[in-house]
Amino acid sequence: MTKQYSLGFISHSQFQKEKRSPIWWEHLTTEKQNHPLIKEYIFEREFGSHTFLESADTHLIRLGCKVLDKISLLNLSDIVVSLKPKDEWEYMRPGSTLIGWFNHLQSPPENLTNITNIKLLELENLNIQAEGRQQKILYRNAYVAGECGIAQTLAELEKLDPSSPAIAQSGRLAVVLGYGNVGKGATVELLSQGVERVVVFSQRQPVTIENKLAGVEYRQMEYSFGQTYELFSEGRKLPLIDSILAQADIIVNATTPSKLQQKWTFVPENSFHQLKPNMAFIDPIHKRGHGADFTHVTELAEPVKLICKANHSIWYNGCNAMPNYRPAYASYTISQGLLDHLDSLVTFSCIKSKIMM
Repeated sequence: MTKQYSLGFISHSQFQKEKRSPIWWEHLTTEKQNHPLIKEYIFEREFGSHTFLESADTHLIRLGCKVLDKISLLNLSDIVVSLKPKDEWEYMRPGSTLIGWFNHLQSPPENLTNITNIKLLELENLNIQAEGRQQKILYRNAYVAGECGIAQTLAELEKLDPSSPAIAQSGRLAVVLGYGNVGKGATVELLSQGVERVVVFSQRQPVTIENKLAGVEYRQMEYSFGQTYELFSEGRKLPLIDSILAQADIIVNATTPSKLQQKWTFVPENSFHQLKPNMAFIDPIHKRGHGADFTHVTELAEPVKLICKANHSIWYNGCNAMPNYRPAYASYTISQGLLDHLDSLVTFSCIKSKIMM
């Protein structure tokens, strides 16, 4: 007989301004409710009220799910999904699994002594086969991160610095570095925001890129010897900072590090002054040192901040929860990703015998 598991979902993060929920209740179709690996669904009380502005408890109970207080949920669940865990592991029973994002914690959870026998699975490290290739289980959320990074930054700059060239200048130039899910989402949002000129760089030759967007210029880049270059058709190459980045009003870092290339350098340390004063550098990837020496995670409470060096400044957004800018939309996308891959969630939870961070 196939073993079944209790699957719990925490709705309310204790972290300031985090409004996303992991599930949208309407995604719980009859097929998913009767999933052969799931014994029961357990939801935290007042589920989704901070995301969708109303509680889904009545709907969830009608569907046959349990709705409990947080501690009871943690005590009873075999697998718990909490987007931004804080101390959930302290109340979970030995052998259970906690799935979520952990990079917001000041103390890495693998160093805490009180989580013995609790498996921690980092969402960013859970990969599946989707659309013909290996991707993160929440790969659609990366598209949302690209969209929301643009929307959030421009909305904040309208308040913080309406004279920034990212806002005020006519004929704005935006450069998107990378054309995976993050880059595609960012490009679509730039166009919807009325940015007049959008240039996208990829490691692929432009002729090989499918489903190009109208009005977007596609170019090729490569990384070598600590610098990123634009490649020209005649074989010539030029550092990106000189070929285009120095003229950009908006730069989007959408290139994901890999095992072979753990960081890229788009803006060398001694080239910061070449960036336009008070332009916007938008960084959904936010890996320290990747893209430029100033890249880092900014706080939810202050996603867009001014970076100053030797009387030269730019605006930077490295918030690690950009999709939280549109929490209902982001939650819908997260929910779809998790419930579409229940088999994978259970498999990851069962086969991992140590922290997957």
